[in-house]
Amino acid sequence: MSRSFAIAASAALLCGCASHSYCLGDQPYTHAKSVPPLQPVEGLKIPESNAALKIPPASGEAVPYGRKVKDAKGEEKIECLDRPPPMPSEPTPKPAG
Repeated sequence: MSRSFAIAASAALLCGCASHSYCLGDQPYTHAKSVPPLQPVEGLKIPESNAALKIPPASGEAVPYGRKVKDAKGEEKIECLDRPPPMPSEPTPKPAG
């Protein structure tokens, strides 16, 4: 019983760490439609709020959610936007002066 549980747990862990291929290809948010901002009815003035979140216009370039890159060893791996880049193993020396 415990052996089959250990095998199943190991398989589940390996599947979770196998790849980041989920971040390649189309994402559901890329097909979202924009809606126009609310317009006041005639005779009503909507006050401006300094605390309101301003959404900047979209840039012309599309940023991929995931991309294939080569690491320091020259091996191809997948980088996803939802994961931070790896930390350097040694601190970089500060330039003199």
